[in-house]
Order: sequence, then C-alpha cells, then structure tokens
Amino acid sequence: MQAPSLGGVQVPRGNGKTVVRLRHGSSLNDFADKIDANPASLVTVLFHLGEMATATQSLDEDTFGTLAAELGYVIEMVSAEEEDRELLGSFDIDLDAELADEEDEQLVARPPVVTVMGHVDHGKTKLLDAIRQTDVVAGEAGGITQHIGAYQVRHVHEGVDRPLTFIDTPGHEAFTAMRARGAQVTDIAILVVAADDGVMPQTVEALNHAQAAGVPIVVAVNKVDKEGANPAKIRQQLTEYNLVAEEYGGDTMFVDVSAKQILGIDELLEAVLLTADAALDLRANPDKDARGVAIEANLDKGRGAVATVLVQSGTLHVGDAIVAGTAHGRVRAMFDEHGDTVESAGPARPVMVLGLASVPRAGDTFLVAPDERTARQIAEKRETAERAALLAKRRKRISLEDFTQALQQGKVETLNLVLKGDVSGAVEALEDALLKIDVGEEVDLRVIHRGVGAITQNDVNLATVDNAIIIGFNVKYAERVEDLADREGVDVRFYSVIYQAIDDVEAALKGMLKPEYEEVQLGTAEVREVFRSSKFGNIAGSLVRSGEIRRNAKARVLRNGTVVGDNLTVESLKRFKDDATEVREGYECGIGLGSFNNVEIGDVIETFEMREKPRS
Repeated sequence: MQAPSLGGVQVPRGNGKTVVRLRHGSSLNDFADKIDANPASLVTVLFHLGEMATATQSLDEDTFGTLAAELGYVIEMVSAEEEDRELLGSFDIDLDAELADEEDEQLVARPPVVTVMGHVDHGKTKLLDAIRQTDVVAGEAGGITQHIGAYQVRHVHEGVDRPLTFIDTPGHEAFTAMRARGAQVTDIAILVVAADDGVMPQTVEALNHAQAAGVPIVVAVNKVDKEGANPAKIRQQLTEYNLVAEEYGGDTMFVDVSAKQILGIDELLEAVLLTADAALDLRANPDKDARGVAIEANLDKGRGAVATVLVQSGTLHVGDAIVAGTAHGRVRAMFDEHGDTVESAGPARPVMVLGLASVPRAGDTFLVAPDERTARQIAEKRETAERAALLAKRRKRISLEDFTQALQQGKVETLNLVLKGDVSGAVEALEDALLKIDVGEEVDLRVIHRGVGAITQNDVNLATVDNAIIIGFNVKYAERVEDLADREGVDVRFYSVIYQAIDDVEAALKGMLKPEYEEVQLGTAEVREVFRSSKFGNIAGSLVRSGEIRRNAKARVLRNGTVVGDNLTVESLKRFKDDATEVREGYECGIGLGSFNNVEIGDVIETFEMREKPRS
C-alpha cells in the first residue's frame, strides 16, 4: 500500500514483519526493486533520516536497517556464501546437491593434506626441505624441486606406497590470515616446536588456528640434536594447551626430529599417516568436475597469471573451463612440483595452473564450469558483487550533523594505501595485519587497491587522485613508472619484511594524531668578532640583523649560505657584561652556542622555534 512517509513522500510500506533479502553492497536501486518503490523517493526518505546517499551508491547494513525500520520492513543481509550459492544456482551449479548425491562406492581414498605450522625460526622451512629431500626423485635435474606452494611426497606405510600432500605456508606472525586459510584446506597440521626454545607466542597462535579448524595435530619436536635440547619439556608445556602426548596417556603423537641432520623424518610421516587413518575418513569422488582451492597465485612475466591449486574433489583436466574467485579461464597447462606437465589432477593433488585471465586470491575456491562463457559470467558477477560489498564497507557512516562537526574539529583523518605484492597471499596477509592496527577513532586506514605484480602507471594514477601511499612488498616499479611517481609526488615505499611495513604504517597513523609543527624564524645575527673564553668556549660578538635573538632558542650557523652547525641552542646571551633574555634588531650582543666552537667572523647565526601548525 502507498502511504505518506517522511517529507510527504509516497513509499510502499511494510507491516513491520515483511522480510527483504539483500546482498552486501546493495544500493537503494536494489532495495527499491524489492519493494516496488521509486528509488528517488527512498533517497528523499533517507535524507530526512539524516543520511545522504545516491540511488546507485552501495550502502551498509546499518543504513538499510534504519531505512527499513522507518518503512516497516525487516532487512536480512545474505551472506557471501549464500550469495555465491544463489549465483551458482542461477547457472545450474548446485554444490550441495552434488555432495548429497555421492554414493559410498563412488568415493575412493585420497592422500592427507598436511600444513606445517609453528613459531618463527623453529625450523619449519628446514623441515619441509628435509621432507622434500628424502623424496627427491633420483633422476631429477640437480635434485632441485620447484617451489609451487604445495607438493606431494611418497612414503611406504605398512607395505603400501602412500602419497602425502604438503602445503607450504609461511610461518611469519603477520601471515596469520594465510595460516588460517591453510588450515581450512588441511586435514592434519604438523606443529613444529624447537626443543631448545620451547612454546612461543606464534606456536600458541598456530595451535589455536589448527584447533579452531578441528584439525588433528602431530607435534614435530625439532632441533633435538642441539645442545640444551629438552624434548620432555616441550611435551610438558603443550599439555597446558590440551595436547597430551601418547606416552603421557593422551592421543597426540609427538615425534623428535632434526631437520638439519635429517633425523626422524620417516617417523614423522609415519605418525601423520597413522593419525590420518585413525582420526579421519579421507575419501573423495574423482569421477566428476573438479572443485578445490587456490593456495597461491602470482603474475609471471612470461606465462601470465599462474595459480597453485589444490583439487579437493573430482579431477581437473587440461582444457577445462575454470573459475577461481573473480578469475576465470581455460586450463592451458598444468605442472607438478617437479615442473613436469600433467594432463589431469585428482583429489588432494596440488598443481600449478596456467590459463587464467587474472590472478585469483590465495584461498579462493575454484570450480570447473560447463564452458568458458559461463566461467566468465560467474567471475564477472562475483566481481560486481564484491566491488559493491567493498564500496559499502568503505563508506563511512556519518550523519549530516556529525560530518560538519568532524570537519570543524579536524577529526576526519584517513590514510589511503595501495598494496602491491609478489603473491596474492602476501598481499592479503599484509592487508589483514595493517587493518588490525588500532590507533583510536580519530584516524582511519583505508586500502583503496590491492594487487599482484609490479607497481604500474594505474597504481600511481590512483594514488595521485586519492592521495594514497603505495606499499610494494617484494616488488619494484614497472618500466617508466618511477619517473611518473616522482613527477606526481606519490610516496612509494618498498619492503621485503612485513614487520617493517606494519611499523611504518602504524607510525604514520600515530603521526597523524600528533600535532604538526613548522619552523618559524625568530631572528638573524652577523658575527663581527669571536672572543675565546676558557670558561664558556667561543663567544660570537654579533650584530642582530633581523628579528630578535632569544636565550635558549634553537639556532644554526650559516657560512656563505651553507649550514655548518645545526640543532644548536643559544645557551648564553649578553649585552656587554650583563646577561640578557633577548636582544632586538640593530643591537650588538655576545652569543654562546655551548660546545659548538666553529664560529668565524662573517658567519650568520639564525635562530628559530618550532610552532604547532593549526590542522587544515
């Protein structure tokens, strides 16, 4: 029914219980379609409620809630997963029905997927290298295994040659997001603890991720060959975190290893397979279209977008049309961890895929679409929905009254960032860590763009328009971009250690909260004579040329226009034999600059003070 609402606008009203389902990032146009209203009238209603928005602008949940309550509707926001299911459903792809229809006889055993976690410097990388070394194919060129973010090794268990898949996630503290994502696709976690160091903060963090994901844990007590190693202490410490060793009557397997000496590696793989067999039912149907997860992705100069994917069910073939998150394409070629081409990849098999039109993000799910056109349509719709959701998230909810007040008080402070990295997982982890920085409500940190690959002209143009800082993580400028950045005055910072980036951004944010100071010149004096004093050092007999010279003011000494002494203080000031607090223009005085004695006739002493700049 039509009824007058705020401002006399005619809007269809609900009965207070009518539910309207909207996806995240919807606009007033979308809401108007659902309730059969004129978008312009909703803009007017929202204006009367103290919110300004256009009909096509993405709004957040709170804004829709305010509007819906006024009009007698109940808003129900569709989650990203539900939204994606509805989207796939519109293309006749039903993932839930697929799983429900699988018969027991269609399922075959698959290898366990293992993630190695632990504290920094406890030997995760060394352990992964040791596991790889034990499995290096004899005929492989130079015994080198190509790094693809995940790989398979084989181990003979109870007379059967069994494969195991390892996900190579970085163990850095700031890569929490990637570690958590690793646990989502993981069947078993190996927790690496150094026998000479004990349980550390990141050990507990990794442990919490694995336990939250409900993943069984095998503990590898590393560095047992080192002096001061105490494996028993590790077992004791971990009992506090509900990891009780089998020898203490618990159900967690602890294995003593030395990654450096390659000791205990076979026992560790044995423990992983025993845990998998005892605690998990690892089976999948290989006879259907592949579904899985992108573990890592990057932009290769010669090959384009390269993604390491882990097939979770079905079989991926060369020539399949796939969509991974907002990326789509046709599988042109697949490579295993040794760099050899493969034609197909079954469940729990990691492969490097070429042929995607853009770089997916680490953790994006991928699926095989009926054809390339469908894959492109799914990817485009996902991208549109994601962009709308991001715009809604970016929009700062602020009423008209608050906005004027915030501007007057100089409270609206935003640091815009453009993030570029070598792999998508690193970019996401960096973004995740930066957005967690808390410096109060006065300043706001906004990531306006993130991407993989070198810093391009588009990145610099975006930073110019939005006054953003570009952060490059393990990447450099593309060709001719550095000149553009210099010309436009864009601040570009490069990092290879994620902590440094976080520290710098945190300092910048905190700096925005501090008052800004500018240098204000107080006066200048020309040195006419230099008097030597055993008690006070050199005293500059000077004539004040401009302004005034004050005692305790900051000073610098200029010789022929060049600074010869900086960060000095006027420690003594005299008129003839009397002390003075200040001496004005045209008068003579004696100036003592403390321990600075490099004063010559003809030098200019310039004094200044730092004054707080009013916020613009």
